[in-house]
Amino acid sequence: MKHVLPIQFSHADGSVDAIVWNLIHSSDAAREAVCLLAGLHRRSTQGGSIGYSAPEDHDAYRRISRAIEPVTEGDALASLCMISYCLFSGGQGQWRAFLDSACRFSLAFLERNPPSPVSALISCTDSMRFIIKTCMWLDVLASVTLIRRPMFEVLRLLYDPSGTALIDGRPELSMMSVMGCETRDVIALAEAADLACWKEDLGRTGGLSVPELVRRGQRIETMLKTTSDNDNPHPADTERSRLRRLTSDIFRASALVYLHSVISGDHPQCPEIMDNVTETVKCLRRAEDVSTARHIVHSMVLNICVCGCLTDVPQFRDYFLRLLEQQQMETAGNCSLACDLMRRVWTGREGGIPMDWRVVMRDMLLV
Repeated sequence: MKHVLPIQFSHADGSVDAIVWNLIHSSDAAREAVCLLAGLHRRSTQGGSIGYSAPEDHDAYRRISRAIEPVTEGDALASLCMISYCLFSGGQGQWRAFLDSACRFSLAFLERNPPSPVSALISCTDSMRFIIKTCMWLDVLASVTLIRRPMFEVLRLLYDPSGTALIDGRPELSMMSVMGCETRDVIALAEAADLACWKEDLGRTGGLSVPELVRRGQRIETMLKTTSDNDNPHPADTERSRLRRLTSDIFRASALVYLHSVISGDHPQCPEIMDNVTETVKCLRRAEDVSTARHIVHSMVLNICVCGCLTDVPQFRDYFLRLLEQQQMETAGNCSLACDLMRRVWTGREGGIPMDWRVVMRDMLLV
């Protein structure tokens, strides 16, 4: 727990330790999944790259896979740990099945606890709330890589149509304490992923309205550009709060890169894409003097990869590669996969054969 949890949940506060501790002592599935993940991390620290090593030979893995539909919080944590197993070993494997099952478990809980999913999230146990928020986060990021609509419609209930936050500062509804990002920005990325699916579906049938695409995109852009008091540094900031704020800045800038690729296409010379790639680099460089900056990079692999795929600026490409390569040397993860993906996209574009990074990324777990 001392070594793996800070990597697995780098922005969570100390309460996650107690949550995981309690669940592994009350659930065989959770305990076995945590042990599998810890064993993988231990091997990764013994030198060399571990690559993807499917644990099908482990009795524990087979038991967890057979019970892939969680019925308890411990089962759900086991699924989340197996997602991390796939992530730590290179971003491949059966992560989608584990993610979908954990999301269905969380959604079923929200739906059967009236009067609303929001009130259920406020009143549930700390452990259930942590599981639901983690599922929400992973579902949104996976929606970008899988080109699918996010499963959690409940995210929209936290905002009114004008994009104004309805969370009223309630920590129970904030994603900041779990993933280091403003709830507003997570919702905006979910909306951008949904817009990408809407565009693709109508594009296939010939019914795409570009003015409507732009209108929807501008509404999401407004959400991402809305500032809050939490966006500004405070003298009393702790290291963790500063880390979260910097992560949120990077997330917001890179989400705008992704959004404008949905609106305008994958064109690195698009002014809005260029401006927000530049802003993402500025945000990443501001984080370089933070002692735990590696946690920021670890949680922003997808965001860095998207920006890398959508830039033709040599120094930006080199910078993104250097960040990810350095991160890969320090811990297990999927940074090498992200680097390979960016290089493939660059090579294709320079050779006159544009490559859709979304299609290449579809079966990968980049979070």
